[in-house]
Amino acid sequence: MLVPLAAVLIGVNGLDPSAVFVGAGLLVLAAGSIFRIPFPVQPLKALTAVAVANELSPDVIHAAGLEIAAFLVLLSIGRVADVISRAFTKPVVRALQLGVGVLLVLSAYKLVAQPPEVFIGTPSSPWPVVLAVAAGIGLAIAARHRQYALALAVLVGGIVAAWFAAAPTVSGPSLTLPSLGLPASSAFATAFVLLVIPQLPLTFGNAVVAVSDVARQYFGPRASRVTPMRVCLSCGIGNAVSGVIGGMPMCHGSGGLTAHVRLGARTAAMNAGLGTAFVALGLFFAPQVTTLLGLLPVWGLAAFLAYAGLRHAWLVFDLRGAPLALAVVAGCVGAVTGNLAFTLGIALALDHLWLRRSRLNRVRA
Repeated sequence: MLVPLAAVLIGVNGLDPSAVFVGAGLLVLAAGSIFRIPFPVQPLKALTAVAVANELSPDVIHAAGLEIAAFLVLLSIGRVADVISRAFTKPVVRALQLGVGVLLVLSAYKLVAQPPEVFIGTPSSPWPVVLAVAAGIGLAIAARHRQYALALAVLVGGIVAAWFAAAPTVSGPSLTLPSLGLPASSAFATAFVLLVIPQLPLTFGNAVVAVSDVARQYFGPRASRVTPMRVCLSCGIGNAVSGVIGGMPMCHGSGGLTAHVRLGARTAAMNAGLGTAFVALGLFFAPQVTTLLGLLPVWGLAAFLAYAGLRHAWLVFDLRGAPLALAVVAGCVGAVTGNLAFTLGIALALDHLWLRRSRLNRVRA
């Protein structure tokens, strides 16, 4: 989701392309160095959706990133995040992961049903949907047999096709440095009400607690450095830097980690390569960012999103009985309404009731 969301924030909200990709690249590099596994970085989806829908100014978006950074850094002090995370039991975490997975699949469909204008050379309907389905099936087969090079070939082939179809004009590299600064003081109140309040609980639930859980599930002892406290600190510092240079608010989403793992990433070398590419793109190709991103095949991106979403949602099935029902109900409500805050609230409430009932039954027994 990083590429389409970043492109929308640049095109609709006027964020600086250089700052967006330099900020993202630095956090990707730092995350790989800190956690030593292929750790994800992605835009804050709920915040981005509200910012785009209301066409909020860059100042408001940067203010929101700085406010979220402050909250996350505070949560990392004295391991407060580790303590709060204990309220997020396994059914609650799985409910969030199911909701995120379903939303990724829905986002994939919307991406090909109504391709953003930034993606040049996109074939007319219904071909984006047809190609996405075919690419998704091929991707699943390739991943099952660990033929990850075939998955990469899908994107490369789509880029080549888009290049010949659109014949874009791209100039040579030129150095562009992000400028340092703080948002206007008047932007902070608007940012807090419109962007931070709805985003912060989701960030903690999905991009702190859930990503820590998924990391342990995929990497076992190798993920020992991934704790809620460290994830809060990483994300907080990353957003502080991004906000000061004029980038976009970001997080370490659990769906992104599933996408990396299921598409073949096994070491932090992925972060080194991706982070370096982002920094280079922001520093040397900022004026051409929109054109270069538009060369990515929208149907290929949709296939990757849908596959990652399905694999992420499937994590719920390691539950059984009442916990599984709890997670499915809460996750589906959030996905259907498009608001994972509902998932979090319902899951926490149902989990509390279930635990209370279980304790009463044990006492009576």
